[in-house]
Amino acid sequence: MPGGNNTSTQAPVILIQCDWDEVIRRANAAFWIACKYRGQTSFQGKIHSQGLSNEGIPRLTAADGFTVCGISRNTIQVKHDSGNICIFVAPCRIFSGIHSKSRTLEGHVGDVYKCRFFPSGIVILSGGADMQLKIWSAETGQCPVTLRGHTAAVTDMCIVDRGRNIISVSKDGRAKLWSCGEASCIATLVELPTTINSCSLGVANNKLQLAAPEEPPSEHEVGTENKILLLGCEDGTVHCLAVRSRQNLFSVPHCSAVNCVAILSVDYFVVGCQDGQILLYSFQHPSEPLHCWFESNSAGLCLLPFKEDGFFIGKADGTCIYHHLPTRNSNEKLRNIRVQLTGPDCDPVYDLSFDGTYVYTASRDATVRKYDVLKVLPHLESFV
Repeated sequence: MPGGNNTSTQAPVILIQCDWDEVIRRANAAFWIACKYRGQTSFQGKIHSQGLSNEGIPRLTAADGFTVCGISRNTIQVKHDSGNICIFVAPCRIFSGIHSKSRTLEGHVGDVYKCRFFPSGIVILSGGADMQLKIWSAETGQCPVTLRGHTAAVTDMCIVDRGRNIISVSKDGRAKLWSCGEASCIATLVELPTTINSCSLGVANNKLQLAAPEEPPSEHEVGTENKILLLGCEDGTVHCLAVRSRQNLFSVPHCSAVNCVAILSVDYFVVGCQDGQILLYSFQHPSEPLHCWFESNSAGLCLLPFKEDGFFIGKADGTCIYHHLPTRNSNEKLRNIRVQLTGPDCDPVYDLSFDGTYVYTASRDATVRKYDVLKVLPHLESFV
């Protein structure tokens, strides 16, 4: 099974109290900090705050093997004696209670598992437990199109180019290609004997050999000729399909369920597993991972590629971590720097998005959090 050779199992995880950014502004207050190697007892510590200086900067002291290396608005940099550094980023804005204030899109029967904006920004695609996909106007709340054909819950979806076609995956083991204009299924791309949990659509690089389709494509199939589709499955497999030809390019097994997959670039993709493993692969040689992060046993639930230099992963324990790709930089010291978005108090992070400036997280605590990550990530080498 993949994941046994190039691992980082010895890297510790540094954790912090979820409301640390509020505590540091109080005098004579403290918040906890911890460092934990997977499978071992954690090292506990506290950071004490004496309130704000005359310049408005928190005055902090730490002990028990921890050092506060830097503090700025919404960020704190902590180092442990192990040599690892963690930059914690607090949200710059929190949206709570938004479901009671926003437009209600009524029509699904049961839970909605995924929502995606079309590129226009004014049309929404949703899917969920009722086996249906719905297309909504964000401006009016109306649903002009409902797509039916799955025989179990819809778990994920992708929008092809501008959105004339979409792809959905389901617990019924099928990936389907749909025409939005015709409100019909163009084709079932694959039928697997397991639940498909996640999908990711990307452009194939010129090293992947994409076969020609056996039959001419439908006139309603648009923009699929150079596309590949990754599927993450409950049985631990990841499959890569050529969308136009419906050809299976490769399959990779794992030791536990694959909850999320993401195409990072034409060269790399990443996989998040139920057992906590996060694996980086090359499309050119997908039989073995290039790198495996196995820092904790907490399941990976969602992935967000970030500027081809790395990715965020939201986990079941409420952590949301940025991983810099080891293939993108030869600076070994960057591997000891961890960036973590804080806020949820052990509530799972179910989804992530990026609007070009801010990263947003959606958590089980019914809160959406907004993070100004561009003030940190482009400057990671300055923290070394």
